Amino acid sequence: MTAVTTEPRGQDAAKPAGGGQGATLVLAGTLTIMAGATVAPAIPGIRESFADAANVDLLARMITTTHALAIVLFSPLAGLFVERVGRKRALVIGMLAFALGGSSGSYLPDLPSILVGRAVLGIGVSLIMTSSMAMIADLYEGDDRRRLLGRQAAAGSFGGVVLLLGGGALAGLDWRVVFLIYLLGGALAVPALMFLPGGRQAAAPRDAGADAGPAGRKVPGGIVAALLAMMLGQIAFYSVPVQVPFLVEGHFGAASVVSGGVLAVQTLTTGLVAMRFAFFRRLAGEYSLAALAFLAIGLGYVVLALAPGITVLVLALLVMGTGLGLLMPNLNNWVLAEAPAAVRARYAGLLTTALFLGQFLAPLVTQPIVGSLGIQPTFGVIAAGAVLVAAAYHLGGRRSARAGAGAPGRPAEPSRGEQSRTEPPRGVPHQDEPNSHATEGTART
Repeated sequence: MTAVTTEPRGQDAAKPAGGGQGATLVLAGTLTIMAGATVAPAIPGIRESFADAANVDLLARMITTTHALAIVLFSPLAGLFVERVGRKRALVIGMLAFALGGSSGSYLPDLPSILVGRAVLGIGVSLIMTSSMAMIADLYEGDDRRRLLGRQAAAGSFGGVVLLLGGGALAGLDWRVVFLIYLLGGALAVPALMFLPGGRQAAAPRDAGADAGPAGRKVPGGIVAALLAMMLGQIAFYSVPVQVPFLVEGHFGAASVVSGGVLAVQTLTTGLVAMRFAFFRRLAGEYSLAALAFLAIGLGYVVLALAPGITVLVLALLVMGTGLGLLMPNLNNWVLAEAPAAVRARYAGLLTTALFLGQFLAPLVTQPIVGSLGIQPTFGVIAAGAVLVAAAYHLGGRRSARAGAGAPGRPAEPSRGEQSRTEPPRGVPHQDEPNSHATEGTART
């Protein structure tokens, strides 16, 4: 792997790591959850306010999806932008775009202009996710990186619960007030400027094919596997908030507040498990954790498909939340660990694209099945698909381990305590962040 240096740029010279730095990067992860969750309770009020507008039903619902489409389209370019202007500048620009586009719904006069603001919000989210993940990869390694990624995923989950409840309370006052929550993104730009180091990553002359990026010929197989798992995992995850409320309220006859409580159980479980990601990562490799996560998601959907009432449904979401808590930080860490340092931001952009593409596709994939079979049989279909994906990643991990064991210059099974923080020979991954192909299934210290 080529050497990577940081270019100080005036006052952007690197600053020592501290609590403010980690807290700022963790909080940046909560902004991505805010993008869609905050405004959802305001949709009925928006529809009522613009009842005379043409296509009001469609346009009002597009408020919750327009930002996701903008993220999918812009995130591949966001990586290039982050590499050109630097991580810190891109992050601050993203936070300001988040605040400007998100809060625009509080004053813009009609639905088309509000949708334009939601697109600006999406661009801000893509810059925030891409630059913050690249910065985490630059500043942290090994267990420190895994702990921070786990805390970021947990903060996103916990923040999602708080924002859903807070958004609902504010929507009861006035739907336009909800959009003011997005100004928190602009407020977070202040600690970003204070605590985060500046500079941008620059690579030394690369060996032939050593650091092939997304635009090159070679993309590491592990990254392809992680991106695919991210998209499939988000399709499975977003099928819950899309379909479970109809099951709870329509089939079980419960109130809408019960739907919110049931979904909160899954979200809280995801956050609690994600906080322990560094521990789980020491026990198993990326492929194995992905397989275990999809197995838990599949088992959760089996229980959902058979659930006779709310109590069993909550049990199913506890199992699924465990799987999602393993999956999200694992995939983030997987991509950042395998991406060549000089092009990390581009791969982080692709990871962002995969995440929101899965969210965008979830209702498109599941709704036709629901229309043909019903909600609970659809959960059975998703369960079968998740178990098949789990089996594929389990087999992929075994194949990757065999390939890594036979690769020249790589130990087949590094034991506990043998890893070192010294720089390895060229071509051999740093032992703090070994290539998953060489260490799948091996516990790490």
